[in-house]
Amino acid sequence: MKRKFLVIVLTIIFGFIPCFSFPSFKIWILGWIGFVPLLFLFDEKHTTKNFIIGIFAGFIFHIFLLNWLFSVAGFFYILIAIYLSLYWAVFFCLVFAFPEKTRIILGASLWYFLEILMQNLLTGFPWLPLSLSQWSCPATARIASVYGSAGLSGLIMGTNIAFYNGIKNRRVFQSFVIIAVVMFSYLISIYTGISDNSSTTIKIASIQGNSGYFGQSPEESFEIYRNMTNSIKEKCNLVIWPESSYPSILNKNPNVVDYLTQKSYIFPILVGSLSQDNDTVYNSAYLFTRGSVFRYDKKHLVPFGEYVPGKRFRTIENLYTRFAGFMPDISPGNKPGIFSIDSKKFLVLICFENIFPSITTASIDNDTGFIVVITNDSWYGNSFGPFQHFAHNVLRACETGRCVVQTAGTGITGIVSPYGDCKILEKNRKNLFIDGIMISDISLSNMKTVYMFLQEIGIAIIFILLIGVVICKN
Repeated sequence: MKRKFLVIVLTIIFGFIPCFSFPSFKIWILGWIGFVPLLFLFDEKHTTKNFIIGIFAGFIFHIFLLNWLFSVAGFFYILIAIYLSLYWAVFFCLVFAFPEKTRIILGASLWYFLEILMQNLLTGFPWLPLSLSQWSCPATARIASVYGSAGLSGLIMGTNIAFYNGIKNRRVFQSFVIIAVVMFSYLISIYTGISDNSSTTIKIASIQGNSGYFGQSPEESFEIYRNMTNSIKEKCNLVIWPESSYPSILNKNPNVVDYLTQKSYIFPILVGSLSQDNDTVYNSAYLFTRGSVFRYDKKHLVPFGEYVPGKRFRTIENLYTRFAGFMPDISPGNKPGIFSIDSKKFLVLICFENIFPSITTASIDNDTGFIVVITNDSWYGNSFGPFQHFAHNVLRACETGRCVVQTAGTGITGIVSPYGDCKILEKNRKNLFIDGIMISDISLSNMKTVYMFLQEIGIAIIFILLIGVVICKN
């Protein structure tokens, strides 16, 4: 009984350790070694025990880092934590069923494929990939330019397993080999992953109005952004208003459209708002430039926030309405958010579309010079949520070799270079619930990283080949 109690206590403690490498914490090294203590709790002979410890440790990890969901989903966020913990349970259950000699490669590959599954299953929720632990270390985050987000996650887990094997069985050589693989991957990312040969720069102004709270009227929000836009005296190539900066149907308000159209003769303006065609409502990004208007409708909607899966069933509709008090009814768009200013193309992502590597890679091409993310993160509150959301831009920048500019109503407004370096809007040493304008020169890029060349299918084939080699050899 005492032993079981000790295992429970240690699982709680060891489940917390990797958390401190994730945003808003910055102890990135714990991503590479933080799972090692936890691995000592598993037993090769007890698959059921491994499953239970895995789901418990995963639950501790997710319930802590996803605590910001409580303000939106209440105790339903516990169900989300349990669901994500199942991936941990499956991983640790299977990885200790592998022969010890094959555990590093098969473990890294298994974690990779579980993250790919997490990106796609049940609309996908890849909010806390293991690679996100490297957000504060550009040197290691840059490895995503070679393997992508999930591939970097697999490499990180393989490293944890190698250190575990090295300590448990005194096989130090395995630890040195995995370190050599990481260093080699880093060198590849430097010399072939990212190469910015473009000297073209543009000036972008991101406006954070400290807006987006529930109950704020469209008129109040519009007044905030109009006044801040009018205060810009520099010549800018693009001014960005965040998602929901006009929290109503923009194309139904001629006064707002007229202001933005007239202002677009001075500089192009990108605005996040709602749009309506007949009876269909979209979450949209509008680009006003030289009197013309272009629109992108968000493709990947937030489940239960912008639409309800299965709402065609009366029971689900009634149940959700009873608990949430409303029934979201946003429709998805079907075209990528590619815009152009002065013949310079850029990609626009709305809200959590930036957490999906596939959305970015499927939309971008050689002529796309940079990426813009507009978001309304006010509902996260003062929590880990805005930092976790922004950190995904580090991975997207490294994967694509493009600058990523995020503009938030409130939350985190900032820029990530193709090398993973971050510049974040700050006021009075605060990043959240502040207003301000960030004006920056960003470089345009038309280069392909290794990951953009191989795409996810190419990385998956590499992992499959590794699995095949290990199986055939043993």
